Amino acid sequence: IHRNIIMPGLQILQRLRDEPFNKATERILESHPYIRAAEDGTLTLSQRRAFAHEQYSIQFSDAISFAFLAGHRDFAPRSLAGVSVPEQPSTTGTSSSSSSEGEGGATVDLFQFLLGGEVYAAPLLLAYAKSVGLDEDLLRQHQQHSASAQAYPSYWARLAMSNKRAAAAAACAVNFPAWGAMCGRLLESLGSSGGDGGKEYNYANGVDDEGLAFIKFFATPIEELDMMAAAVLDEEDVSYEDLVEPVRLLQQYEIMFWDAIFEQK
Repeated sequence: IHRNIIMPGLQILQRLRDEPFNKATERILESHPYIRAAEDGTLTLSQRRAFAHEQYSIQFSDAISFAFLAGHRDFAPRSLAGVSVPEQPSTTGTSSSSSSEGEGGATVDLFQFLLGGEVYAAPLLLAYAKSVGLDEDLLRQHQQHSASAQAYPSYWARLAMSNKRAAAAAACAVNFPAWGAMCGRLLESLGSSGGDGGKEYNYANGVDDEGLAFIKFFATPIEELDMMAAAVLDEEDVSYEDLVEPVRLLQQYEIMFWDAIFEQK
């Protein structure tokens, strides 16, 4: 009976955040051992390197997925370092209800915006990698990625190839704040002088250190994320029930990412 009920985008996002699976995700992440280890000063170099290794591949894949969802079918760089963000296609499904504006007041599609963020953050990740003794060649040549960690970008690619813009918009609106909260705690932990374990993480400038700029970038909440996501939802003819499973899965993959890099002791 309720299958085809269409709800306003913002109402959908709030209802998704209130789902039991999302509350469970928040509880698991809040007490996750990777962040706990960072906070008590026991996070190992291998675990910090695992973050860089997995994120390098995740970021590269996600950028291509976001580009595809934004209408850039041919965006396939060898590396994100130094890449220019292609202009937003005029055919991208943007709505005047979106509150994010680019130059000249033109509305910015959610996925165009996210693509720009990934490209901007690419050199920041390389700075973090350098702080743990890695360079881009080592990141690119890494052959021991975790299948559990890489499930996250693989699902983004699936959403992109299926052109499920509504599901992707709902998933990012619910997932990105969870990822950002984890980055916020990781930033504070790595930027401190060491937790109860007494370990120094050697970031001389604390949370403002260049080596932590990647984590700081993603720890910063995205202004008007909900409005951009809701604009996509309002454009698509999808029901609430069509969105629940993609959001649940992405939240599960978020947990799997943190589980995987914690295991790299």
